[in-house]
Amino acid sequence: MTRIAVVLGSVRPNRVGGSVAQWVVDQANATEGVQAELVDIAAFNLPVFAEEMPPMMAAPKDPAAVAFNEALSSYDAYIFVTPEYNRSIPGALKNAIDFVVPSVMANKAVGLVAYSYSNGFRPLEHLRDVLVNFTTGVVTPQVNVSLATDFSNGAFSPAEYHNVAAVVEAVVAQDKALSTLR
Repeated sequence: MTRIAVVLGSVRPNRVGGSVAQWVVDQANATEGVQAELVDIAAFNLPVFAEEMPPMMAAPKDPAAVAFNEALSSYDAYIFVTPEYNRSIPGALKNAIDFVVPSVMANKAVGLVAYSYSNGFRPLEHLRDVLVNFTTGVVTPQVNVSLATDFSNGAFSPAEYHNVAAVVEAVVAQDKALSTLR
């Protein structure tokens, strides 16, 4: 069984990311041998990162950061779901990642899903660069959702061609390959 955390990277109260992330959870759970769960960074109420030492030198002491690391460490793999803010990922997602102890995500598979009016390509480019620090296995397949065409009257209605299954299958395969390194 591959346990996948679907990490929702927006904390805005009126975000549409919740429906996108739940869709990813549902699609992932339709894959045999996968147990996916939503991990919403908003639920952790992380402060702005201001630890005395970076997490690669010392684990964060803030209780919310400790809880976030404990939550992430219980999964085999991750799929990050992020909106595009100013041609990148939201500050809240970057801040949450800044709290992660590198060993928590080391040698674990990562899939990516983004949504924006430009189909989320730019935040995923940035997120790939950020995740390199964690020695993760970021898979090539990704899902790029359009706020213009995949939402109708504010409701999420993804196009048939969005292939979450390909992302999940790649994550599972990458997890199996990397599991021997953990």
